[in-house]
Amino acid sequence: MYLLVLIFCVSLIAPASAWAMDFSIERLDLRPIRQPTLHITATGEIQTGDTDKLKAKIEEADVSDVRDVLIIFDSPGGSLMESLRMGDYVADIPAIVSAQVGASDIPDAICASACVYAYISADYRYISNGARIGIHRFGFTETDLDGNEGAAIGQAVSGVLSEYIRSHRVEPDLFETVSSIDHNDILWVSQKDLEKWRVVTNGIYDEQASYINLNGKIALRMKQVAITGDSFLTLFCTETGVAGVADLHEPELAVYGTFDLGIDGSWYPVDRWDLLDRSDMRGKVVFNIPSEMVQPAMRAEKFGARIVSPGGDLFFGFQQIIRSGLLNEMIRSCPTQNQIAVRTMIDQHATDYPGADLTTDGIRNVSFARCKSICMEYEQCNAVSYVQNRSWCWPKSGVELQRPTEGVISAFKR
Repeated sequence: MYLLVLIFCVSLIAPASAWAMDFSIERLDLRPIRQPTLHITATGEIQTGDTDKLKAKIEEADVSDVRDVLIIFDSPGGSLMESLRMGDYVADIPAIVSAQVGASDIPDAICASACVYAYISADYRYISNGARIGIHRFGFTETDLDGNEGAAIGQAVSGVLSEYIRSHRVEPDLFETVSSIDHNDILWVSQKDLEKWRVVTNGIYDEQASYINLNGKIALRMKQVAITGDSFLTLFCTETGVAGVADLHEPELAVYGTFDLGIDGSWYPVDRWDLLDRSDMRGKVVFNIPSEMVQPAMRAEKFGARIVSPGGDLFFGFQQIIRSGLLNEMIRSCPTQNQIAVRTMIDQHATDYPGADLTTDGIRNVSFARCKSICMEYEQCNAVSYVQNRSWCWPKSGVELQRPTEGVISAFKR
């Protein structure tokens, strides 16, 4: 029923043709660096039959071994119905599909009005420098509809568009703003809002944040599904503040140096962290949020974590846009910073403290975090050295010497 009403409605609201949409396809084969890709440039107004034209172009191309398809848009809009049809077709392409507004050779490209619905059907969505995305409310060009007919058709179209937007992982803010802009006007949406509404996603497929039950306690789980892999960040309260576990997808040849927390696009090193596990191209890190980061984190619009190589030139991790008050709420529920223990332990990576052992055999099969926790429980313990590949903890009465040693991480009380 909605489809029939929508077809009728679009026949009323489709504007006169400006220029027909044209499709050009280029196959790029860069093996063995990467699998072949198809680059499709779509320019001009979207008109009835353009979906079939696009389908025919792709069927004519060599799609053997194609893993990625990139569609570059430059369109003022056109037929709403055809744009939705095109979006449904693009979403069903059996490959990783990316959409981009503009390119280096189309510096002033636009994707406006109906074009936006075809664009948001892609898995990953980009916008080039100088390009713009514009939105407005659909409207009627016929005048022989009475008020009740127009309201009924408008309500049906609104329902279809709202569901379509939701199904492509776009925030409802887009539909709400579309509904508020007169059909004869247009709003060129800012880059910040495009990313906040998940219209432009860059290399991110989806982001989520929700509370979970973590061993009987409430914790906040943040998840980002990206073209580079899935990553998670779980935050929870401890007796001394806010702690977390970062579960990050590793790239090949990942090397661990420092651990950073990201707040609004900037990165800050964390002193108190430990590698819990590293296997199956994933790394799990437990950490405490430093007291100086708590207030900025509560106000953050973006939050995340990353691992940086010892040289500082390579890193992997993520930062996620905060679309609800859950991060602020989680941190506010944790103990205040004046409850944090007076003494802490300062890590020193690739460092051994020879001598001053409090035990003859150390403590085996414990994590570095537990090793430091044991030391904090005993007044006579003032430092530890930890053999990472053997999970072997050596509590110390103090630091007599320091010796650079790969595979050993030490910490001292402050």
